[in-house]
This record gives sequence, C-alpha cells and structure tokens, in this order.
Amino acid sequence: MKVARHACLHGQTSAPRGPFSPKKPVHSFRAFRPAGVAVAFAVALAACGSDGPSKGGDNSTAAAIAFSSGNNQVGMPGTPLPAPIAARVTNAQGNPVSGKTVTFAVTRGGGSIAAATVTTDNNGVAQTSWTLGSGAVRQNVKASVGTVQQLATAVVDTTRSLFLLAARDTVSVGDTIWLDVYSGTTALGETRGAVQETIANSIPLAARLASIIYTRGELIDDTGNNSQITIVTSGPTNTLARQKYLRLGYLATAGNKDVQFTHTAAAFFAARTFNDLLGRVSVVGAPVHIR
Repeated sequence: MKVARHACLHGQTSAPRGPFSPKKPVHSFRAFRPAGVAVAFAVALAACGSDGPSKGGDNSTAAAIAFSSGNNQVGMPGTPLPAPIAARVTNAQGNPVSGKTVTFAVTRGGGSIAAATVTTDNNGVAQTSWTLGSGAVRQNVKASVGTVQQLATAVVDTTRSLFLLAARDTVSVGDTIWLDVYSGTTALGETRGAVQETIANSIPLAARLASIIYTRGELIDDTGNNSQITIVTSGPTNTLARQKYLRLGYLATAGNKDVQFTHTAAAFFAARTFNDLLGRVSVVGAPVHIR
C-alpha cells in the first residue's frame, strides 16, 4: 500500500486508499485544459515557494524625502527658525534609510543653514538649523539625496516687517514687474512717521524703473536711478498688520534673468519711537525671474 506524497497546498499527507475506496472520476482527453493547469500550477508554486521575504528594490536606496518636522515655519531674517528642519529619507518600501548623506541648500531668500551635509540616523532623519535671509518673504531650502529632493518652506513674520512683494514671481520680456511695498508695524511706536528706504535692482539692464505710485499718504522725495532709488514717504502707519503704501513698476527688458530687488530702510522720522523700529523690524526684498 502506497502513501500519497506531501500535499504542498494543505500541508497534510493523504490517507491510504482502501480496497473499497471510490475511484476518482477519469476525465476525457477533451476535457483537459492546459491553461487551467498552468494557472493552478502557478498558484501552487506561489504557495510552495521559499519562506523568505519577497524580493523588492534595494533597501538601501533612497526613494523619497519628506520633512518630519520644521517645515512651514514663521521667523525673522537673521534669526534661526524655532525648530530645525528634519528630512526623513525612505526607500521604495517606505522604510527609513540610515547612513545616507542629505545635502541642504538655500534656493530662495538668501538665508543660511548650519550644515550643508548631514548623514541620516537610524530613523532615516537628517536635520539642521535654518536662518532666514532678507531676500524674500517666502523662502526655501532644498534637501536632496542624489536625484531625490524635496523643498522646505518658511515665511518671514510680516507683522514685524517692511517688505517688497512681487505681484508675479515670473514675467516675460515686455511685462511690467510690479513690486508692492508693505508695512507690518502693528502696535510698534506712534501711529504715523516718515520712512526713508532704498530699493536696489541687481540687474539694471534687465529691469528698467518705469513708475512710482504712492498708494497711501504722501510721497516726500525720491532720488536715484534704475539701479538704486531712495524714497522718503510720509508713512507708513502701524494701524494695520499688513498695509500697502507704495508700488514700483519695472519694465522687463531682457529674458532668462533672475533679478533680485533689495529693500533697505535707513531711518524713521517724526515719531517718538519709530527710530526704535529699525532694531525690531525686518526689511525684506523680492526675487523675480524674467523668462
């Protein structure tokens, strides 16, 4: 009496067939379907395969970067953000990858980072501190491992700033670059005082000053040229957290250029405590790309 071989799919050995066991029905040759057998064979192979883990991508290869903390913060230029930015590197299976070098680079705003390269820890995390610059209200740092990269964003606290804001970050040759000047001096000092400020153009040949529009109060004086202009106005007030008081128009005259408009304030006048604002208010510029 023979014993049937191990049944892979059930993990059991069939009992010996007795002399009175009913015979299995015999199928005709015409009923034989190779496709059906192939499917069953494939299922059996899948069930009877190796007990090891299924094969996937290289577990040490970085497939994605995400910020586990420190993204979307608010701060002041020249001051480190409250929390470090932490980039978490994962593989194709979503598991953390340790020992990878993450490169951090400022791509907008002109700020700085404490470490340009950081190695991921056992949780796949690399972190560094980020100090905002004065080049833009919205600023970015790029974290990358090879071709895998991600952008972190932070913004300047505009309730404590005099700042430029471009109507459009990207324009074409022949367009007007509109720069709005805003004040955020809520509850700081007197309600009104004159301000002297300078706007510089990093590529004068690519953007020509075309107009100055004062939208609130009085324009006292302006001197300078296309490269740099100094303006004295009878404002701003501090009654609103975000108050537009000046608009500058530059004609874009050359393409494939990145123009940085720098904003600085020299002094506040005619108010008891406005001079104190220079130490407490950020002055922020704006970048514009001419395509």
